[in-house]
Parts: sequence; structure tokens; C-alpha cells
Amino acid sequence: MDRILKFILKLNEKDSERVLKAYRAILENKLDNLDIKPISERKWWFRCRIGKVRIVFIRVKPGVNVAHEINFRDKSYRKK
Repeated sequence: MDRILKFILKLNEKDSERVLKAYRAILENKLDNLDIKPISERKWWFRCRIGKVRIVFIRVKPGVNVAHEINFRDKSYRKK
């Protein structure tokens, strides 16, 4: 099981539904109703905010997004 799915399963039911819905929208490139901002230090990296949870994703090419990480806000923006 990958770490993204494992994190979503640890959330309570309400939060996991919201995060999973946003995760699917990002992968399908339906970004209209999401709170998305670019990450300033990295080109083509973005974050999506869902309450205290952040989804960090990369735009590989126009219309193709890949989720890099899903975590709580205080743990999401650490450089690795």
C-alpha cells in the first residue's frame, strides 16, 4: 500500500472523503473548485489545501498531474 493511500485511510471519515475527492480531481485535472497555489521555490509544483491537509503535486505536462505527497500542513513543506 502506498503512503498516500495509507495517510487517507488514517483520517476520519469526513476528512478522508474530502481529501480523496480532491485527490481524484487533481489527477483528472479538474482544478476549478480547489484551493491551489504554486509552491514558490519549485517550478511546476503546487499545493492544494483541504482544511489542515495539504496535497503537494507536480504538473508533469499540461493536463497531467502527479501527486507527490499528502500530509498535514506542518509536515508538508519540508525539503527532502
